[in-house]
Amino acid sequence: MWKWLLSWLSQPSVEYQRRWPEHREASPRADGNSAHTRRTRVAEKSVTRSPIFFYDRGQPYYEFTNFSPHSVWYDGKEYPTSEHLFQAHKFFNKAPHLAETIRMQPTSRAALEEARRLRRLQRSDWLKVNIHCMDAVLEAKFTQHPRLRSMLLSTGDRELVEASPVDAFWGYGADKQGRNELGKALMRLRQQFRAQEVMVRGRL
Repeated sequence: MWKWLLSWLSQPSVEYQRRWPEHREASPRADGNSAHTRRTRVAEKSVTRSPIFFYDRGQPYYEFTNFSPHSVWYDGKEYPTSEHLFQAHKFFNKAPHLAETIRMQPTSRAALEEARRLRRLQRSDWLKVNIHCMDAVLEAKFTQHPRLRSMLLSTGDRELVEASPVDAFWGYGADKQGRNELGKALMRLRQQFRAQEVMVRGRL
């Protein structure tokens, strides 16, 4: 009897708890839907959905650039980088010998500069087909290098952005409002690879 009475007296009264709410017993939310939990989930989701920027050598996802050291085979010939192949596309139809000159350039930068020097000799419809050519180049590169394909698929649904401060067509440009056509091409390819995987699983 005395033990029960002492236990009862030791409990704070309802009035005490009303006046001093910090002494109330915390009632943990079993559903995990507290404000802190919601903020954490929002933060995690924003990180997951944040864009992936790629451009500089030595930084994550540099492999997504056309300057990365991944050779590409095309029409029976090996091109040192996808940049070599892309620049060569400007001359395949009109001047194949110039396409070969570009293929033999020692670096991707040299291939780009050589193509610029020969610009007046490139195919006349280049601005109409350049995105289509980029799609073909990227498909060859990422298909021939399975690790790059896996890396591309691992990006989920995040936006891919070439963070080039000097190219507002293929990248986001100086004001970061550019067209980002390289990033868009990679996202199209990612969707294509994903659809292929679904098709393969459906046949198993």
